[in-house]
Amino acid sequence: MNNINKIAIFGLARSGLSALRLAKKMNIEAVVVNRGSVDSWFKDTQGLVERQNCYSEDEASGIFCEVELIVLSPGIPREHKVLEEALKKNISLISEIEFAYRFHSHIPVIAITGTNGKTTTTTMISEALTKLGKKVFCGGNIGIPYCDIAFEEETPDFAVIEVSSFQLESITSFHPKVALILNVFPNHSERYSDVKDYAVAKNNIFKNMTDKDVLILGKENAYPDLIQTTAKTNKFSIHELTAIETELDFSRAYLKGDHNKANFLATKLTLTALDLYSKDFFQRFIEDFKGVEHRLEFVGEFNGLKVYNDAKSTNSLATQTAIRAFAEPIYLIIGGKLRNESDRLLPELLPFKDKIKTIFLIGEVTQRLAKELGSDFSVEECFDLKMVLKRARESHLKGELVFSPAHPSFDQFTSYVNRGECFKTWTREILN
Repeated sequence: MNNINKIAIFGLARSGLSALRLAKKMNIEAVVVNRGSVDSWFKDTQGLVERQNCYSEDEASGIFCEVELIVLSPGIPREHKVLEEALKKNISLISEIEFAYRFHSHIPVIAITGTNGKTTTTTMISEALTKLGKKVFCGGNIGIPYCDIAFEEETPDFAVIEVSSFQLESITSFHPKVALILNVFPNHSERYSDVKDYAVAKNNIFKNMTDKDVLILGKENAYPDLIQTTAKTNKFSIHELTAIETELDFSRAYLKGDHNKANFLATKLTLTALDLYSKDFFQRFIEDFKGVEHRLEFVGEFNGLKVYNDAKSTNSLATQTAIRAFAEPIYLIIGGKLRNESDRLLPELLPFKDKIKTIFLIGEVTQRLAKELGSDFSVEECFDLKMVLKRARESHLKGELVFSPAHPSFDQFTSYVNRGECFKTWTREILN
């Protein structure tokens, strides 16, 4: 990166702002391109760039042709029309994780991707390494941009990075010491025409790995034949847990479900790859680990109704996983923003008909889902979470109420985190 003098940062979300901070630290001139008029977002640059170096998307096409490198936020596709001229001129287009790695390749990377389970597994690995006395930077798609590693007070022993398919589309040198692909199922239909394209993007995680590295691979993968790597490969499956259940006792674990046992197994394989695994330590870790916010998080019990927050669920597979974690029939809250006109939820939920008492529908998809699910399930159109909770209170519901929306949050909330925090706050206010 020493020969790069000027870059463009496209997208001023959390990762874009972090990349801007890193560019300033490294004395690289940066221009910023973002959606909307510059006046509407310039304050968000936090004084890191001059006003004359900020541009709206409408002004960006020529600007991108004047820089040596473009750092792309994950929410923006490489096929964006304003990038066409820059791509024709072979201007390099990279993700924020690639930008961070180029300055911090000396810190060993453990990278985790997958359709589901990656945030929990990333957190597990990070906490286990920390308990073992290692200095750990935990970031990426989990919420803290990888570029923030530049501002750690002490050099970490490991960078544990959750990476999305969007971020992996635009890497060139990013090279994990240990990489995990937990699973690959249909997802992000708004970005990928089919699951194969999605799998190809995920597989970029191991493109630079060698026989000195370890790939931990979940067998729940729509395209296993696409896995071609010289890295040592250890496979695991949510359907093959007998060995870890025999070795370790999960009876005192906080986390429910076989999917979490599979996440523990992926973490165990990671520690083994790093020569850091011991049975006694890991047994204590299983008993101590309390999980991740917004992923089947226990909110509380209110007059006989146990409430769980699974706001991180943005697809049907995550919601299926949540349903399986419960032994008795549940009340289920689903809904949010429509991903794609072709999306259907009924085929995925129908096998769980006997495990769902009532489905409360919220968000943009409320009426659409009511038409789709109403013949097979008891459904109530609530449109928003407050109405669900008011109905739960008025009906004196008993049992388990699970908020696992299976859709993105952006119709009513700024993120799944915002959605989960609101749900917890309103639950306590209304049900108390």
